[in-house]
Amino acid sequence: MAQRNVSRNPGRNARDYRVARRRKAAGWKLAFIAILGVGAFAAGFVLLWALGSWVVGGAGFPWNSDEASVETPVAVTAEAEYQLEPLVDLLTFRDLSYIPVKGVYVSSYAAASTDMMARLLDLADTTEINGFVIDVKDDLGTVTYEADVALAKELGLVEKRIKDIDALIARLAEHDIVPIARVVCFKDSQLALAQPELAVRSTKGGKWEDRNGLNYVNPYSHDVWEYIVQVCEDAARHGFREIQFDYVRFPTDGPISEAVYPGEYCSKADAIAGFLAFARERLEKLGVWVSADVFGIVIMDTPDTETIGQKYNKVASNVDIVCPMVYPSHYYSGSYGLDDPDAKPYELVTAAMKETAMRLAGTGAMGRPWLKDDDYGIDYGVEEVKAQIKAAEEQGFNEWLLWNAGNVYTKGALRLEGN
Repeated sequence: MAQRNVSRNPGRNARDYRVARRRKAAGWKLAFIAILGVGAFAAGFVLLWALGSWVVGGAGFPWNSDEASVETPVAVTAEAEYQLEPLVDLLTFRDLSYIPVKGVYVSSYAAASTDMMARLLDLADTTEINGFVIDVKDDLGTVTYEADVALAKELGLVEKRIKDIDALIARLAEHDIVPIARVVCFKDSQLALAQPELAVRSTKGGKWEDRNGLNYVNPYSHDVWEYIVQVCEDAARHGFREIQFDYVRFPTDGPISEAVYPGEYCSKADAIAGFLAFARERLEKLGVWVSADVFGIVIMDTPDTETIGQKYNKVASNVDIVCPMVYPSHYYSGSYGLDDPDAKPYELVTAAMKETAMRLAGTGAMGRPWLKDDDYGIDYGVEEVKAQIKAAEEQGFNEWLLWNAGNVYTKGALRLEGN
């Protein structure tokens, strides 16, 4: 067999070696470039981190931070200096949302009656009436719904006449009715009987009684003040837009000379003004208006006003709204030059509200009179009620309230809805 000779090509082998060598060198260059790119990226990231840290007040480069100095979260107590502000300023919201009120009195029994509420709501839906003044704490001192007030519950002063206060407030809102809480202050037989130390005392011993055998609590007692305001605060939290104080005075009917007020420390007028200032400071934080009922004679500033503790300027300076009870039937013959004020409703209310406007000037308070719509004295009908409304409005008062203890009102005296 012939032997096959394999010849080698030295030139070709040399070229292959050089190509392989160049390829290897190129690979190292690419690897080096890649490493440089990663390094540059990392350096840029660190620089950006440091810059961002410095901007927000941090330590800068990560290695400047001290792990041992990391603070643990601290719980803030309720008494902390820094507290969250409410999202809504209730006082500002109250002022911006104010609506002039033309209202009627509604007893707690009427508020609890399906039939009576249907009739009263129809009155509001078809006439200019847009406010209900509802008994929350009545003339005997009974709290008329299930209020969350410790002393009232402890002493059994709550009578759940209004079964569901929240449902009532919601229903009024559906009819665009302003809910006003009537709170009787110092005429309170229930509290006086339950806690005699809070009652007005008699020089003859025991509790003082008016001519009807009813009791008052002591307007000088700050414990009484606190209790009344707690009732008001609960009403405000349930949605009442205004707190209206009634019987915010010293007693008038009965043997006044025999009344003793434990802890008496100032004039009666200053005691009433002090209570109103105390209440207003607490209640306005809840976004409600504060009003006070005053006798019509208070406008005249007779000596009787000191006896009951209602001085017009002192009351007006401590409430948002003054509600003078200018019922013509409650004025003596000769008042404002009228022989029979009850027979002259237009003339009486004109004179009374003209004087009211002068008394309110500079106090910051608004005026909203109570007008008569009942048969106490002379029985009033359409013309008499209209005359009172006309007189009040002519003196610049676009708000008023009608009183009828039986909650029956003269619809014919009222403007129809939309007029």
